[in-house]
Amino acid sequence: MTRNIYLSSIFFLTFYLAIAQDFSINGLVIDENNAPVVLANVILMGEDGEFIKGTVTNDQGGYEIKSVSSGSYRIVASYIANTVESDLFTITDTIEIAPLVLTSSQELDEVVVTQHKPKLEQLADRHIFNIENTSISDSDIWDVLKRTPGVMVMNNRLYVNGSSKVNIMINGKLVNLPEEDVINLLSGSSASNVQSIEVITSPPAKYSAEGGLLIDIKMKKNLVAGYNGAVFNKYTQGVLPKHTVGTDHFFKGKMIDFTTNYSFSHNRNWTRYTDVTTFFENGQENELWTAEQKSITKEKSHNLNLFLDIQLNDKNIISLSSTSSFSPDRITEYTSTTDIENNNEVLTARLKGLNILNDDTFNSSNYLDWVHKLNDDGAEISTNAHFTYYDSKDNQELNNDIVEGFTENTSENTLNLKSDQIINLFSAQTDLTLPLSEQSTFETGLRFANINSEASILQTGFDDNVDSINPTGSGIFNYDEQIYAGYISFSNNWDKWKLNAGLRGEYTDTKGDLDVLSLSNSNSYFDLFPNLSMSYTKDKNAFMLKYYRRITRARYSSINPFQYYLSANSIFEGNPNLKPAYRSYVEVDYVFDKDYKFALFTSIKSDEQVQQFIQDNTTNTLKAQYVNLETNYNFGADVSVSKYLTSYWYFYFLASHYYNQNSFVDLESDAVIENSIWTTYIRANNYFTLLKDESLYADMAFTYISPYVKGNASFRSYSKLGINFRKTFWNKDASVSVGVEDIFNTGNTYSTRNYLDQNNSTSTRPENRLFVLGFRYKFGNTKIRDNSKSKHTDENKRL
Repeated sequence: MTRNIYLSSIFFLTFYLAIAQDFSINGLVIDENNAPVVLANVILMGEDGEFIKGTVTNDQGGYEIKSVSSGSYRIVASYIANTVESDLFTITDTIEIAPLVLTSSQELDEVVVTQHKPKLEQLADRHIFNIENTSISDSDIWDVLKRTPGVMVMNNRLYVNGSSKVNIMINGKLVNLPEEDVINLLSGSSASNVQSIEVITSPPAKYSAEGGLLIDIKMKKNLVAGYNGAVFNKYTQGVLPKHTVGTDHFFKGKMIDFTTNYSFSHNRNWTRYTDVTTFFENGQENELWTAEQKSITKEKSHNLNLFLDIQLNDKNIISLSSTSSFSPDRITEYTSTTDIENNNEVLTARLKGLNILNDDTFNSSNYLDWVHKLNDDGAEISTNAHFTYYDSKDNQELNNDIVEGFTENTSENTLNLKSDQIINLFSAQTDLTLPLSEQSTFETGLRFANINSEASILQTGFDDNVDSINPTGSGIFNYDEQIYAGYISFSNNWDKWKLNAGLRGEYTDTKGDLDVLSLSNSNSYFDLFPNLSMSYTKDKNAFMLKYYRRITRARYSSINPFQYYLSANSIFEGNPNLKPAYRSYVEVDYVFDKDYKFALFTSIKSDEQVQQFIQDNTTNTLKAQYVNLETNYNFGADVSVSKYLTSYWYFYFLASHYYNQNSFVDLESDAVIENSIWTTYIRANNYFTLLKDESLYADMAFTYISPYVKGNASFRSYSKLGINFRKTFWNKDASVSVGVEDIFNTGNTYSTRNYLDQNNSTSTRPENRLFVLGFRYKFGNTKIRDNSKSKHTDENKRL
């Protein structure tokens, strides 16, 4: 009975929406001889110059723009180097406007983009950072994320709202890659193709509850027919040089929209570390181990992205997407020198280590989307199928030599390691979108995901009988996971109120098998994940509320139960018993005049997964292991400003002050330890558009964070200052960019772990100060640019 009522309701809504009234605009584009102009670009623009939608003319020079609401508009038509614009007209019903005549005397330059979008748009569930016409649009996407308001990058890890659980999407599609490979992909992808960065701070129920917040990278699409492309080159000099070269291609026809970009990166990365550890014996300080380490990575990476949209008819669109990366024969040389001193500061031993790691990594994520429009009012059914294949093969040789003195906890060894991890991910999702009225929309959907990970390891050559150190000789660990999910979501847009509320349910079934000990670990659980975002706007005042609950399941590399050496006294160990982590977040915002924002927030986490360094005083080793924290919560306030101070100067400033408390279990004593602190985070970005022809762009970014905590570690404060310039020429078809990152080289991190019998510190000094030089040249149909705006529009309204 319930099922029949539901189906009847869906049928009634679908029938009602199918017969709903909509408006269309029809017209012709002809030349001076009254001949039809085929495949002319036709753009519908609002009264203030805002782009609404676009199409192309048919074989008779006709065009039709559907689903247009009542209001005042203009039509701009262009072909090759000519353009024509209609007078302003008002639509209250389906209308046919007078033919537009293209003449050779008109220049296409009249529809070149000149609008200054707000660099930052504040919405209830997200904020949107528009990067077009800025100095950073010639850099790579990873560099753009470093400058995106609301995003923080520390030690090559993204943070949003204090959470490191951040997922990357491209055009709404999740990038299924480990963190390190995501960096490689984004570092090799030009930001010139990026229209905006959407930081989704309250993910709707439509998205998977997995992970934390979302960063959606919106790529540009050709709004008009034709072909254009670009070549780009980026050179970066730190301690070692890095180089990226690539090409982009865009094609739009009557039914097909195709984009592809390829890049090749040859990078050499350099990082220095210093680990200082005071080991204890019988509760007293015994030895001081100081390890000076250097890591040099040389890699060649290929990145290929493909996006294809096929308009089968007015009701059906098929999209194919593929994101692939291949890094063959990446080599990391990890050298270390460890000095061991007694309590009298006398050197008793010195160790030297050389760790050479070779790895090949291949990843390919492929998507198939089908969207069927039920009517012209927005009702549609969409289906997405996704498959990712990931393969990482490692070969490692570690040599440990005692060059001076002797210590009972070390010996001279040569360790050989081979490991391989293959991951297959498949998912399918179907969504139904039903507009209930002009203001309200209902969404529902189902999703299934299957994940299989197979990790194998083979280690030989290490002859050490020290207790509690047991590097895995060989083993195979299989991990399978199935997720069944469904959601409902409702949104409403009144005159002053906006609301989005949803509920998602996910059932998860996992099983892990380790062949060495014939161990099997299974787990099944069901969880609900509500979300809510709402806003109220009156005059220049806006009030916003957001709430969500999310889950973070264990990363596949972190659950592999293998133990292996990184250096003479440093061990990595996975944890197959990691539990899923949960996070609940609440934020209340007040925004004045769209530019000034004050926010109060709180976040409560349970079983957060972190990698902690723990010293073993029996074996004089440092162990890096993933654990679940007992609790982790924070609360605080943000104050931010984002506005044009002048017509050429856009300014963004954020000051955040929050309290963060972590509690964890000491593995030796089982005592619960609390680690907490008040932290201040400051971010200031300045974007300048200079020269009369607006061909010079500059940006200056400053970041500061006071001391903060993470798990069992406490970190010192650090800051960064960077500046970039971009100059366009050749009618803006070419551009050169130059910049310096971390000018004063103050972006290094220093952490300590000092409690009970733990007393160690780590200083990390990567290549922060970088000189960057880039070049980009566009060709093809570049005269009409994405999101074109008419020059005559009042610039004061384009904010």
